[in-house]
Amino acid sequence: MLSGWQKNRLRRKALARRTALAKAQGDAGHALASHFPDAAWPAVNAVVAGYWPVRGEIDPRPLMETFMLEQSQLALPVVVAKDAPLQFRAWHPDDTLEAGAFGIDVPGPKRPVLTPSLLLVPLVAFDTRCHRIGYGAGFYDRTLEALRTSGPVLAVGLAYEGQRVAKCRQGAMMWHWTMWSLRRAVTGQSDSADLTGRHWRSRS
Repeated sequence: MLSGWQKNRLRRKALARRTALAKAQGDAGHALASHFPDAAWPAVNAVVAGYWPVRGEIDPRPLMETFMLEQSQLALPVVVAKDAPLQFRAWHPDDTLEAGAFGIDVPGPKRPVLTPSLLLVPLVAFDTRCHRIGYGAGFYDRTLEALRTSGPVLAVGLAYEGQRVAKCRQGAMMWHWTMWSLRRAVTGQSDSADLTGRHWRSRS
């Protein structure tokens, strides 16, 4: 198991690497929409919770809008308390958002609260066993634990291939799928390479 200082060092390096990857692969969000695995595709009228991208996170909005065209309901996460699970408020691409915790845009408090069956999660780092490192506050850990008490939910971690590391940590493999885009200039491949997608599936 990684110690706290090892995990923090890995997190800092991974965040810097993700920022560089985002600059080199600005079209990754549309590639994600084209290569999202069929097995994780939501059912009609399913609630899909994504996120408002910050700090180099892959933009899930093209994928979310594709889901909306196929009759999914969309939601964005909201921090309601430091040690509480995230709340998911209904979102439409035309909605006006307001500043929330950590300066991230969120739907206003009058929007309906929804319970997602598909959760798109930004990753800081991941390994091929579907262990992951997030920002360290535990919001998604608490959220998944709470969601799974009320019904099935599929969590899909989104990352660039360059965010994959040899080993994150030992523990529960919460991420049923991990999606990432093809390596390009930042990791040595030609800038002309097309973005594509791959996924890992956990055994839990």
